[in-house]
Amino acid sequence: MPSKFEFNKGKMVPYPSGAIVPDRDLGERPALECIHLGIEFGGLKAVDDFSLTIGKTEIAGLIGPNGAGKTTVFNLLTKVYQPTHGTILLDGEDTSGKSVYQVNRMGIARTFQNIRLFNTMTVEDNVKVGLHNQERYSGFEGVLRLPTYWKHEKAAHERAMELLSIFDMEHLANEQAGSLPYGAQRRLEIVRALATNPKLLLLDEHTAALDPATAEKVLDLTRRVVAESHITCLMVTHNMHQALELGNRTLMMADGHIVLDVAGSERAGMGVDDLIARFKAGAGHELDNDRILLSE
Repeated sequence: MPSKFEFNKGKMVPYPSGAIVPDRDLGERPALECIHLGIEFGGLKAVDDFSLTIGKTEIAGLIGPNGAGKTTVFNLLTKVYQPTHGTILLDGEDTSGKSVYQVNRMGIARTFQNIRLFNTMTVEDNVKVGLHNQERYSGFEGVLRLPTYWKHEKAAHERAMELLSIFDMEHLANEQAGSLPYGAQRRLEIVRALATNPKLLLLDEHTAALDPATAEKVLDLTRRVVAESHITCLMVTHNMHQALELGNRTLMMADGHIVLDVAGSERAGMGVDDLIARFKAGAGHELDNDRILLSE
């Protein structure tokens, strides 16, 4: 069923560096540039020579077999891990030496494979956690509950309810996050990420374990949020059909680096069998038998 939220895929054109970005992003600094990025753990290269440029208005799907390095790339981008070598530029600014908190303030937000909410806190308070990087009052004002504190608390409440309304969750604001159904917890994690006002939204298997109807609803909302908020989205998925249908670009990883990058008209005519064949040509070996990759 086609989405009621239409993401404008646009025409993909070469960027001066040789990367492919939407034509509307020419003349703009890319939202994200990874240049020969890599990390080693005890001599094992988990990510090696990972290079990627993403325009400001893209939704890109990142796919690959288990162990390809997808989540490790997200951990590098968000500084959970510091890269062994290479450079990450967010909107043209080097993130070298930055902490998790600092890159979040620079504009990178993410969700996780395994949901990480504050289960005993309310839904609204979980969203407010994401808003804390935008606080504009001092600890002194907060402790004494001065007028500036109450002004910002009121603004935070209004913003949290606004974000929850995007996912039709405002009626759940006072519920404990841990009591929500699995699908609602997935949506709440995305809302909390959006609360940080990101330039780049990283979604790590955000439809995993959802039934098809709920997964499609979450994907619909992803299209809507990206289109309306004018942010960039990089989405890790194990579903080849999602990777080919969502957004305007599909990336495939193997052995710690990108082996396939297709977009625009080239991607439009591809099916799962084509993707598997292209993976084999790029990786130099067959795709591991992973049933999730072929899921409908």
